[in-house]
Amino acid sequence: MDPADEPPRSVWHLDQPERLSSLRPVAERRRRTRGSGLAGQVLRDGAPQWRPDAEDGAGAVFAFPAVAHQRTVAAVEFFSAASEPPDDALLSGVTRACAELGRVIEQKPAEGMLRKVERGYRDLFESVSEALIVVDPRTGIIQDANPRASDLYGVPRDRMLGSSVHGLWSDAGVGRAAIERARRFETVLRRGNVDIVLEVSASPVQYHGAPASLLLTREVTQRVRVLDALRASEERYRILFENNPQPMWVEDAESGAFLAVNEAAVRHYGWPREKFLTLRSADLRLDPGAGAEQRAGSPAVERHRTASGEAHDLELSVHEVVFEGHRALLVAASDVTARRKAQARLLQAAFYDPFLDLDRFKLVNDSLGHRAGDELLVQIARRLESCRRAGDTVARLGGDEFTLLVEGVSTDEEAIAVSERVHRALAPPYLIEGHEVFAGASIGIALGGPVTERVEHLLRDADTAMYRAKVRGSRHAVFDSSMHERAMAQLRIENELRRALERGEMRVHYQPIVELANGRTLGVEALVRWEHRERGLVPPSEFIPLAEETGLVVPLGRWVLDEACRALAALPERISLSVNLSGRQLLQPEFCAELKEMLSRRRIEPSRLRLELTESMLIGNGAAARAALTHLRATGVRLCIDDFGTGYSSLSYLHELPIDSLKIDRSFVGAMGDDERKIKIVQSILVLGKSLGIDVVAEGVETLQQAELLRRLGCERAQGYFFSRPVPLEQLSL
Repeated sequence: MDPADEPPRSVWHLDQPERLSSLRPVAERRRRTRGSGLAGQVLRDGAPQWRPDAEDGAGAVFAFPAVAHQRTVAAVEFFSAASEPPDDALLSGVTRACAELGRVIEQKPAEGMLRKVERGYRDLFESVSEALIVVDPRTGIIQDANPRASDLYGVPRDRMLGSSVHGLWSDAGVGRAAIERARRFETVLRRGNVDIVLEVSASPVQYHGAPASLLLTREVTQRVRVLDALRASEERYRILFENNPQPMWVEDAESGAFLAVNEAAVRHYGWPREKFLTLRSADLRLDPGAGAEQRAGSPAVERHRTASGEAHDLELSVHEVVFEGHRALLVAASDVTARRKAQARLLQAAFYDPFLDLDRFKLVNDSLGHRAGDELLVQIARRLESCRRAGDTVARLGGDEFTLLVEGVSTDEEAIAVSERVHRALAPPYLIEGHEVFAGASIGIALGGPVTERVEHLLRDADTAMYRAKVRGSRHAVFDSSMHERAMAQLRIENELRRALERGEMRVHYQPIVELANGRTLGVEALVRWEHRERGLVPPSEFIPLAEETGLVVPLGRWVLDEACRALAALPERISLSVNLSGRQLLQPEFCAELKEMLSRRRIEPSRLRLELTESMLIGNGAAARAALTHLRATGVRLCIDDFGTGYSSLSYLHELPIDSLKIDRSFVGAMGDDERKIKIVQSILVLGKSLGIDVVAEGVETLQQAELLRRLGCERAQGYFFSRPVPLEQLSL
């Protein structure tokens, strides 16, 4: 290799391997003399070299260049027992080998860059707000989908993958034709009692080296209603068009002459309707030449003038229609002047952006209804307006999220002081439809200034800080770069976790549950492990909470349960098997049916399967969890409370649940030797279990002393590293 970049390396290929010991000293001395000898000369000159009468038993030595990026990157040495020059056949073969070596070296950086780019595109695909689906254009089978697509269509991603995309739409034939021709089409999605109109655009792409179609989906229900009215009924069109609060007009497709304008457009631009209808669309544009190019894509942003001469930025959605027998364009305009001015101001001034997320909005919506929720948002917006100074901007970003752009703030302390003012404004109760409602907020703070490149980055940073405030349970948090790094790392892990099941990276290990009196194995617990193809084993503490948060725990839990049932079918009938169940799984309407199918398919006696649920999950989901447990218990499986004693109100609800066993949390077991109170807690749980007639298992037993103490306290079952670490099924010792 290039002596300036790499240490010398010896690679051997011998037609007589037994001669390796005699030739090795020659190469070893050359490795210690960087840049010298024939190899050094080849690296400097780029030409092959041959020298007879070499030392230490080699009759001759040959050195050839390997070339990449038009420079010599390696020198390859060959040793021969004969002192004659190599013949033409040997020279030809060596030259080809060195040329191939150069190509391999040349490809390495490109391959690394390609992997880096692919990771970047993956992150982008997963995080964009548009619904994206990748399909095989020949079969219509879905090969990939991002989280937004799953949310929009209401289908979990794991169920999307491998299914036909045409099953998502009401008119599969139209969709199939549009994908074949890379066109755009509209379809209807039934959501409850409401029809949602979707616009789907198909584009040809390459996916893992094969042709594919990328489908981008947007909801366009309101726009389509006006278009349908225009095409179907003049009277209906007039009503919808004239009364639409958004400025709209119809213009001739060729000349741009206005054929119709609605009242909102008249008010916005300030011309009387009669005057408006004498103009062309080019008369509105301050840069007429830009219009044709911009309108090639929709929506586009144009700068328009009003009757008073003011300049406004308009975002236009343009659609081709037939109007009074002529080919025309229906244009809907949204004034984005304030938004663009704020963006320009943000890039110049010292400011900060607090991102607010209401803490109890969902509770108000669920209990009092959406109208009450809307009224709460209106009242909150008014209070935020009262916090605004001249030059500041308040905006609702969607749902229960608001942002406040504050100028003239340059330090964290000043920003926190403004956030405290916001908290004080939001603290008093709200009167909503006769009910007194309290609604606080979690606030994320991001400071900006002249170095801020994009407004989106500032909003992203404030959102990241807001999420950190929620996680910590604090009122606010100030963004720092480590938050973004952690967020990106979490996003990368989430993306990798989404593909781990497809790639076969998940494993199930099994830990014995033993009888303390004699050490006999009574059952095993199934524990999921992630064997990352690059990072090795990823700790469950790193990916299980993320799976819970993102909903990936549902397909992951389904896979683990199926694997566990497969293992249980192979284990002796005296052995039971425990599987952890998440709250999301428990509350899935189809979970009971799926469980019955797995047990039936494997011909497993249901009582051999124990499902473990955490105490906090049962309490947090209240009546819904109790109802789900009752249905589960009816299938014949056994139910166990995991980590018992770490939640709250344990005794008050325990008698109401159809529970068969408890697990003493490892934190109590681990502290028994140092804390007498922990011993008392363990003893109390054992007495409770015996009085209720349910089994008790101690978790996290790591020493002989702990096992002996538990046995003396009356504990009959335990598991932990003292007995066995979790191991693959084939290594399980029963």
